[in-house]
Order: sequence, then structure tokens, then C-alpha cells
Amino acid sequence: MNDKLVKVSIPMMERTLIWYARHFPLSAGKIRVINHLWRVASGQTPTQRTGQLIYGGYEIPCDLSEMIQRQVYFFGTYYIERECLECWVSVTRDARVVFDVGANAGIYSLAALAANPRAVVHAFEPTPEIAKRLRAVASSNHLFLLHVHELAILNRAGTATLHRYRGDHGENGGMNFITSREDPSGESVATTTLDAFCHEHGVAKIDALKMDIQGHEATALEGARSLLKQGRISTIFMELNWSSDPEARCAATTAVDILKAHGFHFAEPKRPLCWRAAGPWMRKMTDIIAKKQNTVVSAK
Repeated sequence: MNDKLVKVSIPMMERTLIWYARHFPLSAGKIRVINHLWRVASGQTPTQRTGQLIYGGYEIPCDLSEMIQRQVYFFGTYYIERECLECWVSVTRDARVVFDVGANAGIYSLAALAANPRAVVHAFEPTPEIAKRLRAVASSNHLFLLHVHELAILNRAGTATLHRYRGDHGENGGMNFITSREDPSGESVATTTLDAFCHEHGVAKIDALKMDIQGHEATALEGARSLLKQGRISTIFMELNWSSDPEARCAATTAVDILKAHGFHFAEPKRPLCWRAAGPWMRKMTDIIAKKQNTVVSAK
């Protein structure tokens, strides 16, 4: 897709659909309505649009044929994760340094800067064209504190293999994934660790860290042992990838154990945040917030 902001004449039905997505009080079924009607609403116009986020009014190029970008265009946010994003905004409002690992379209990066324009935001996205698009968004919105790094965050510096995957319906560009082994079916991308990046760039502390990297969250945390040991990461938003076998170790159990060992407690990403010690209750969560704690909170 074109990375530049595209201005087109918006059909009236499409404008109505935007109003419905952003203002209609009942949220049930909204995604289905948008997915069902957007093609009819857009008429014969091209699918490229310029969307305006609810965060800071930032403008971002959107292709309506892409699932995530379609949500951003109509809702002004990544609607599926709206509750998590609300929590993210509340946390980043006082953050000085923010890391967005697995940035994709950069919604979390942009939301953080809308909440706190003085924050320094480092966005990590290994897919070249997605990283390029986010750089263009930063430039067009004059976001000089948003730094986009075409890197994968793992537990070692070097290279890994990027695999492109667009989901079952071929319209989700946010599902590319990394494998550490060399694979001729993919393409090589540069990797680093959080410890190494912070050392090389003089980052003393990460106030807010978001990780959505297709099951590699535990691997990324293994590359942040020094930061965690020294208490230099405050709050972490991350995806949990549980095994279907409750007794099996998996990426989620490893990530939780690493954070638990370094004094983190956890909360469901919905307000108000209720911090608890790690426990079986987390198995129903696909996303979690972890925060460095100084007091013990009992699990229920």
C-alpha cells in the first residue's frame, strides 16, 4: 500500500459508518457490521484512506482491505484491544521512556505519545514495509520522539527468519512471525535483545513496555535479564500464548515465571486495574499487564 496520506472524497454511507463505529452507544456487533458493510459503503472508490486516530488526532494511512487498518479507520483505534489501549494510555501518561515491541501499525506508540507528547518512544517492527510505513506516519505527524527500529527483539543479537502470514482470510498483515532458525522459506531480519539495545542507546529505564510478538514474549524477556534484575522495567503489557494442556510448560508460563521471579504482579487489562500475584486465574487471559511490586498481593 502507499505510505503517503491519501485524500479521497468519502461517500455519505461511509461517513455514516464512521459515525456509527465511533459514537453509537451499543458496542455489541459493531465489528461484524463494519466488516459486512464497508465495501458497500465505500462504493467504487479505492481502498486507500487517511484515518484519524482518537489518540491525538494523528493521521495514519489505512487500507480498508486490511483488517487492522480497517478498524483503525472506522473506530479511530484498534477496536479489539480498546480496553487494553485505555489502560496503556493511563500508564503511559507519566512514562518517560516507552518501548513498543511488535509495533505493527504503531497504534500503541501513537497512543503513548498522545497521552504524553514528551515521552521517548522506541517502536520495534521487523517487517520492512510496515516499519517504513510507521516512519512515514511519524514524519507526517511531526512525531520526532518516535523512533522506529527495523529489529526483532529476541534473546540474542544476530539474525532470525521473518515469515509472512496474513491470517486465515488473508487480510491481517499483523500476524507475521519470527523463527530463530535459518529457513529458506522466509527472509532474514536483524535481531537484538532489550538488554543490548538499552546498553547501546543509553536507556536507563523502560517505564512502559508493550510486547505483542506472536509467542516470543518469553524469549524477549530472557534477553532482558539485566534490566529485570536491576528493576529497570516498570510496567509490561504482553500477550499470553497458553498451551491447550494446562499441565504443559509453554511460552506463557515461561514469561509469567520470569516476571514472577523478579517481583512482578499482574492485572487484567481493564479498568480499574486490580493487581494480583500470579496464579491459575491468569489462564483465562490472552493479554496481561505486569507491574513491579514492592508488596505481596495474594492470589485468588
